[in-house]
Order: sequence, then structure tokens, then C-alpha cells
Amino acid sequence: MPLPEKPPAPPPDHIDGTVQILSILQRDSRLIDFLMEDISAYDDEQVGAAVRTLHDQCRDSLKRYVELAPVIDGVEGTFTRIIGTPLAQNPAALVKFIGNVPAGMPEGGVLRHRGWRAVKVDVPVPSHGNTVIAPAEFEIE
Repeated sequence: MPLPEKPPAPPPDHIDGTVQILSILQRDSRLIDFLMEDISAYDDEQVGAAVRTLHDQCRDSLKRYVELAPVIDGVEGTFTRIIGTPLAQNPAALVKFIGNVPAGMPEGGVLRHRGWRAVKVDVPVPSHGNTVIAPAEFEIE
């Protein structure tokens, strides 16, 4: 007699997903260690050298698990119309108006940042609990 099909696992809630991404960035690049460290004692050259490696490692990890795309494929610094585009259908979720914003829906504005959206997310299941970003490490001598 065949076993019943296993129902798909429920998607992780936002806290689990946040912890998963932070865990990956810590595992692959020690990002959390870097951010939590007081770097005021280091000169700009030392920080710059560390950041170059950190940047590469974080970007590679992010690309491995998350496919990103711009919210709008426009040229930053140019006037971009919003009215009559898919952005106008749900501007609160897709667009952040800044500057001297009029009442009502603006026709458009100068694009300052294209934004980012996740096209695909494929993060592994955490192996060490829902709130642990990185387990403490002990070396046995």
C-alpha cells in the first residue's frame, strides 16, 4: 500500500526567513561579526581592505540564494512616469515618494533608486533553531 503524499512544508514566516539570510551571511562572510565589531580604531585603508573581501563574499552568498531584480528598469537621475504604468496600480508597495510630494498620485518624478525585489528565494532550512544566527563555537584542545 503506497504511503500518502507528504503535504508541502508551510513557508517560513518572516522571522525565520530573516534569521536564515543573516545566518547564511554570517556563515559565508562573517558579516554579523563585522557589523557588531567596533571598527573606530582601524584606519580607512584597513576597513576598506576588509570590506572589499566582505562585499564579494556577501554578494556571492546573496546571489546563490536570492535572485534579485530592480523594481523599475529605469535610468536613475531621469524623469520617470508612474501614471499609466504597472507601478501606478500599487504604488505604496512598489514606490517610495520623497521630496516635495503633492497630495494625490504624482504623475512621476526623478528616479533616485530603482529599488530591488526578490524574484526567487531558495534558502536552506536552518540547522540550528529559528532564532540562532550562528551558534557559539568552542575549540577543543
